[in-house]
Amino acid sequence: MEEHGFLPWQAEAWQRLQAQRRDDRLPHALLITGAAGIGKGRFAHALAASLLCSRPQEDGTPCGACQGCHWFRAGSHPDYGRLEPEEPGKAIRVDAVRAFVDGEGLTSQAGGYKLLVIEPAEAMNQAAANSLLKTLEEPVPWTLMLLISSDPGRLPATIRSRCQRLHFDVPAPDLARDWLRRQGVNGDPDLLLALAAGAPLKARELADPEILAERSKLLDEFAAILAQREDPVALAARWSRLPLERLLEWYSGWLIDSLRLKADPAVRDLINPDQRKRLQAIGERVESDQLYRLLDEAYRVIRSLGTPLNPQLTLEDLLLTLAASIDRQRTRQ
Repeated sequence: MEEHGFLPWQAEAWQRLQAQRRDDRLPHALLITGAAGIGKGRFAHALAASLLCSRPQEDGTPCGACQGCHWFRAGSHPDYGRLEPEEPGKAIRVDAVRAFVDGEGLTSQAGGYKLLVIEPAEAMNQAAANSLLKTLEEPVPWTLMLLISSDPGRLPATIRSRCQRLHFDVPAPDLARDWLRRQGVNGDPDLLLALAAGAPLKARELADPEILAERSKLLDEFAAILAQREDPVALAARWSRLPLERLLEWYSGWLIDSLRLKADPAVRDLINPDQRKRLQAIGERVESDQLYRLLDEAYRVIRSLGTPLNPQLTLEDLLLTLAASIDRQRTRQ
């Protein structure tokens, strides 16, 4: 299974940047954007490996034999830095940025490029973003910042305007299915890609039978709350032990599909095509305004991801609102 190098749907961007490199026209900062699970971090890693190689091949592929390649593979290259939150959902703090950009931090020790990868870039707090901005305003030659973001709108406009944007769309379905097949992924590729919103790396992750079984159990519990057969607070305690971002994607996807099926029972464009009957039944049971209200609440929580959250309290609020939607409906009837 290939774990390094750029991905098939990134070939055009790779060739364009390598042409800029040959012409000595690389930007000082690159903002790499696109959906989660599309391979943005992998592209940045491949580009860094290429730029830190002293004898790259004609297409930019690292030679794998020079000192730079050995250092990079060992994770000890003196001209490569990576900033990320200490824990998922935490902020990248100003001290981490200053440690790289202050003093001699931007001076290459090996005589080539100096690279800094920040992922996710939107996790920088205001002070960290301000510290980075000073460097972007006065770029150092042969230094390249690679900012990776699935939500670039959360970055300050001053940061975005000083970076060259490189955006990756989800690949064509045929290309994504072929890549999943070559990765040896089992399961229905169309279902996996639907659940992953077309993002192949996320689809590969979701191919784990345990993850799909967990999703089915969660949908059972979601329906049980609407039927008033589950305690929302007790369920929130269990759900809080699961990955919050994935859980919220599934939760909002069930609501979206219920609304779509309520409007058109024959609709083909579903996030959860394997759960059509169950979600159609939910759509028939819950009124549209209640479904929209629940979806708005889910989106509110999704927008707050990346900020300090108490998962259990957040999920209690969400699931109590879900249970109350049926009560409000009955009161009006």
